[in-house]
Amino acid sequence: MVEPCPDGSPHRVRATLQEPLEDGKVRCLACPRYCVIPPGQRGACRTKVNVDGTLCEVNHSRVSSVAMDPIEKKPLYHFYPGSWAYSIGTVGCNLFCEHCQNWEISQPRVNPEEFPWLRDLT
Repeated sequence: MVEPCPDGSPHRVRATLQEPLEDGKVRCLACPRYCVIPPGQRGACRTKVNVDGTLCEVNHSRVSSVAMDPIEKKPLYHFYPGSWAYSIGTVGCNLFCEHCQNWEISQPRVNPEEFPWLRDLT
């Protein structure tokens, strides 16, 4: 069961991997970057925000891509050659790879006036 974010936003949930710190800061424990996030700020992946000392996820249950691909395209291609893999993804990545093929969906920079339903991601 997910816990709501303290700000009451319907599209945010409390992150489970966090450590409270002094001065309202929180440490995100979701990846090896261990971002220390001040109140009102986001981590490197831009999917975690500090809301009054509580780390909240802004991409929970929000899908940005869906694909059906040959298994050979995936890192588990030896599993069942000739089969298909159903993939889903959401925005946010902490790697910032120079030649990322998914940068348009993994690193969101949106104008909330154009897409009001994406307001929580900006």
